[in-house]
Amino acid sequence: MNRSYDKTRKTRSQEGVALIVAITTVAILAVMLADMHETTGTAFAVSTSQRDALQAEYMAKSALNLTRLLIGKEPQVRRFVDPLYRAATGRPAPQLPVWNFVDELLSPFCTPEDQRGTLVQLGIDFGDTIGFDGLPGECHVVAVSENGKINVNDPLFLDGERARNAVATQLFSLTGGYLPESPYDAIFNQEDESGNITTRIDLVSALIDWWDRDIQRTDFDPGAGQTRTGGTGTEDDSIYQLGDDPYRNKNAPLDSIHELRLIRGFTDDFWATFVEPVPNDPEARILTIYASGLVNVNEASPQVLLGRLCAHAPESTLCVDPLESLKFTQILGTIRQLIPIPLFSKPEDFMNFVEGKGSQKELYGMLVGFLGEGSELLFVPIEIPPDQKEPLARSLATSAKIFTIEATGLVGRSQVRIQSVVNFHERWVPPPPNTGRMSGLGVFHYYRMN
Repeated sequence: MNRSYDKTRKTRSQEGVALIVAITTVAILAVMLADMHETTGTAFAVSTSQRDALQAEYMAKSALNLTRLLIGKEPQVRRFVDPLYRAATGRPAPQLPVWNFVDELLSPFCTPEDQRGTLVQLGIDFGDTIGFDGLPGECHVVAVSENGKINVNDPLFLDGERARNAVATQLFSLTGGYLPESPYDAIFNQEDESGNITTRIDLVSALIDWWDRDIQRTDFDPGAGQTRTGGTGTEDDSIYQLGDDPYRNKNAPLDSIHELRLIRGFTDDFWATFVEPVPNDPEARILTIYASGLVNVNEASPQVLLGRLCAHAPESTLCVDPLESLKFTQILGTIRQLIPIPLFSKPEDFMNFVEGKGSQKELYGMLVGFLGEGSELLFVPIEIPPDQKEPLARSLATSAKIFTIEATGLVGRSQVRIQSVVNFHERWVPPPPNTGRMSGLGVFHYYRMN
């Protein structure tokens, strides 16, 4: 009896050990399975993210290249519009701003198949298309003409004193330097974090000293519209040497818009007023470092055009009378909202507009006929000094040659944005000792992928 009891007890003991071993084994296997599941899930998520990021990258690249192609083919598009434009204005059609509509024009290439309802309603048939049935995501493009902004960099096609004078007078005028009382005076009357006050003239001089080749400090005479070097010492004794992290003037052209932050006077207030009024929005920028120095009268904001005009006619009523300045900017801005086509075929058309010349088909004559002679809403025409008409005409343009293009690809939760600046100017040549000519798709001045 005792022997049977011991045998039963031993069997139960073995069964208990076996149960513990089984439970332990199951627990270990469960941990291993959970670890394998987590590792596999993580690897799958990473691979999916990498796949989406790669697809988003190439959708952004495709959108960028299609935008370059559209801009390059603008002359062919203009030929179809030219007869209609001539019939309406009596002048040949200027460059068409196709880049302003690039996001809509490229939507068939950037819209997934299940989101094409609106396009189909517009009459766009995808039935015979090839390669558009499996788009993994979407893409968006913003293209902006840099020739519509004031260039503060070393101009591409001006040298020496002409380059310095052009940048100095434009920037001084843009910041309200020729107005008796400017709304921007407060920016130049306050101390910075170092306790220094930077006047308009200080700002202009510091900017030119940053990119000009010499080491002599630049002096600017706004009355004469002239700059000179070597009058007040060298650039090496500038305030850049007084900070905790001293540095020197670059003495070379700027490479990016954010490099302006290193220059004296480009404070947060100045940046928010003149450089980038809307953060990270290239369309809102007033200043640029990429343009050739010519201002496109069909693309530049009224504020920029007024600044360029006042650089050549600083004593005109548009430049010294705040009310006349306001009338000019408001009426030109309103016209552009109502008439979304280029207003001027050549720089002289803009000059006739501010001088109130031309027939009833010209812009100023049309405004007089619409608003009435002597309307308080219409600015008083000015007279551009005769010796300034030719220089002003040479500083203006009616076509865009340099563009900021931002293309964004979206696939799943991945987003890739390409920021680029593309030059289409036919006068571009590669730096020595290279040889070549402008490509039909332009050349990159700046390229960055985020």
